[in-house]
Amino acid sequence: MVEMLTRREFSWAVGVAAFGQGKAARPNIILYLADDHGWDIAGCYGNSAVQTPNLDALARQGMRFTKAFAASPTCSPSRAILYTGLHSARNGLMGNHTGSRKGIKSIAHYLKDLGYRVVLANKTHVQPVEVFDFEYVKATLPPVPGRLRKYRLEGLDTKTIDELLAEHARNRASQPLCLICADSGPHVVWEKNHTYKPEALPLPPITVDTPLTRAAMANYYQDITSTDARLGEVMTSAKKHGFEENTLFLYTSDQGPEWPHSKWTVYDSGLRVPFVARWPGKIKAHTVTDAMISFTDVTPTLVDVAGGKPVPGLDGTSFQEVLLGKKKSFRTEIYASHTGDGEMNVFPQRGLRDLRYKYVLNLHPERRWTTHFTLVGGIPGSHKDVYDTWVERARSDAKAAKLIETLERHAGEELYDTEKDPWELHNLAGQPAMAAVLEKMRARMKQFRRQIGDSDES
Repeated sequence: MVEMLTRREFSWAVGVAAFGQGKAARPNIILYLADDHGWDIAGCYGNSAVQTPNLDALARQGMRFTKAFAASPTCSPSRAILYTGLHSARNGLMGNHTGSRKGIKSIAHYLKDLGYRVVLANKTHVQPVEVFDFEYVKATLPPVPGRLRKYRLEGLDTKTIDELLAEHARNRASQPLCLICADSGPHVVWEKNHTYKPEALPLPPITVDTPLTRAAMANYYQDITSTDARLGEVMTSAKKHGFEENTLFLYTSDQGPEWPHSKWTVYDSGLRVPFVARWPGKIKAHTVTDAMISFTDVTPTLVDVAGGKPVPGLDGTSFQEVLLGKKKSFRTEIYASHTGDGEMNVFPQRGLRDLRYKYVLNLHPERRWTTHFTLVGGIPGSHKDVYDTWVERARSDAKAAKLIETLERHAGEELYDTEKDPWELHNLAGQPAMAAVLEKMRARMKQFRRQIGDSDES
């Protein structure tokens, strides 16, 4: 009796036959994808207040990127860009909780064609399945009694990941593995703090210092530390089951944190993400690179690492030579877009950043900026409760009042010097001395939007 192969098994057999030596010749890939982890809240990025021992260890073992950027500050669009190598206007997934257009291919297709098993574990947040044709694995921790997790599930179930790695090593040793561990942390609602002293935490200038702000920041730090612990458990499993020496291990986040001027905006605090890579024998340990990369570049890079040819028509290109230490620079600019999140966070922006300046185009500057942070209450210690204390402080504090105005009201065009103003709070677009820079960035924005078919109606 002849057994029929499934399509997935057939792809594996063809890929292994085509590439000959399988696992020994091509690296495994493990991508640990956090949710809303700001780039600057990690020990390896210079924050001594937060406890991220496992991410710090990963950085010591490999390469830390200082200028890695998501191409959208919103969950679904960011992930779609990461997995397809195409900007939102080109893959079709513009708004959060929407879907990519049919006919688009993703990293799942490209790597399976190269013989890889391609698994997405835990959080998905992309559709349709035809485009994101992963092997989906449910790997979510059960609810914790008494812990409110509105807007998210619990974190990654690392026991399931351990079992998957053990099974793959036992039964598919000749097939290279690409495993995406998509954690739910540190997305809101954050775990209640039990580690940090709120009064000791540094607050960024995009916040107003109130007791509720500090309590919320401590919860955010706590969730990052818990996510880091799960990262450590996956690193341990990878080593135990032989997925360390011949494995490219990556850590990053889909975008910045759910604070004002961050998630749902194209400012650096919404787009800039931690990005750490370890590849024993390939990536030199204890290295730091200032090479600018975009999430559009991740899929091309993974295809390159897997031994595939460049995929024509993608918006990104491979930065493997940066990983290997052969190049110190990469991009000279990044582009990003934000559209909306259903009926929430509908303040569409486009951003263009070079190595120094950021140009922001607000498609509806007449609208007052609002997000979940400013509007959604009903949760003990909710972000709205925090923001309400800012608004109250602004009634008697000029500095707080100025920040509220900066957060809520935006000109049609904004220009920032990211070297002198890294939090992008001082708009230079109206200054005569910056007219030449503004015109150059404006023209480049128009050119790039035409190039990718990005519409004002998007």
